[in-house]
Amino acid sequence: MSISAPIAAVSDCPVKALLRRPGGALALLTGAEGGFPRRPGAMMALWADGTRVGRLGAGCIDADIAAHLDAPGPVTRLTYGRGGPVDLPLPCGGTVQIALIHRPDPDWLGAIWDDRIRRRTGHWCLNLRTGAPCRAGQPDPDDFALTLPPPPAFQIHGEGDEAQALRTLVAAMDLPALGQEARPDAHTAVVTLFHDHDRELPALARALRSEAFYIGALGSRRAQAARLAALSDQGFDETVLARVTGPIGVTAPARDPRLIAASALTQILAAHEALIG
Repeated sequence: MSISAPIAAVSDCPVKALLRRPGGALALLTGAEGGFPRRPGAMMALWADGTRVGRLGAGCIDADIAAHLDAPGPVTRLTYGRGGPVDLPLPCGGTVQIALIHRPDPDWLGAIWDDRIRRRTGHWCLNLRTGAPCRAGQPDPDDFALTLPPPPAFQIHGEGDEAQALRTLVAAMDLPALGQEARPDAHTAVVTLFHDHDRELPALARALRSEAFYIGALGSRRAQAARLAALSDQGFDETVLARVTGPIGVTAPARDPRLIAASALTQILAAHEALIG
């Protein structure tokens, strides 16, 4: 089984929590059908004293997962919803499969975290019977392959209310923010929020020369046409210029800075979801 999924934000990342405080278990969502609001690959760390980092579902499911911490063996497999315990149906009407790994390999966790802090997409495999990393060249039906992309990072240009509102939202979600001179990677969104549109051109030009998955700029359709003409004069062709989103946001046009920021953030996160599949 192969899954591509994001993991939680940096401050509440279950992998980071288990590295800082060994002795816990890792609950891993390995399958989901129906309307369950988590992707396979989502994780939760939990300890015998009731501490949990991350979340997999409604409170009753997470509480029941914690009730299996003392189960024997390296991995406890749990099913909720159809085919699972009759006293824990899912409101969404679907089915989820959970693997509770009682003693996750610290080297495996460390390698995942190293990929994360270096913003590399990690490709991992864990055996859901033994709880150990998969054996190279020895395929097993209980192997669970997992692709973990880095979270979306934001490079925000501008000093006005819109830029401040977007920075506040990004910080509240504990998502990475890049300095304005850093080179965006393939999981970075670049947003320019200037009312003086001449000031946005250097940042947009740098973004177009990078792998940024999203490039967006504040302004009207008239402003968008003018910026594309200016960037064309710098040598960017139509295919490259098609990467520039403008006006930004899912509710454009908008005038309130907070609405512009929230609308742009929604658009960016949706684009990243589409990127990671």
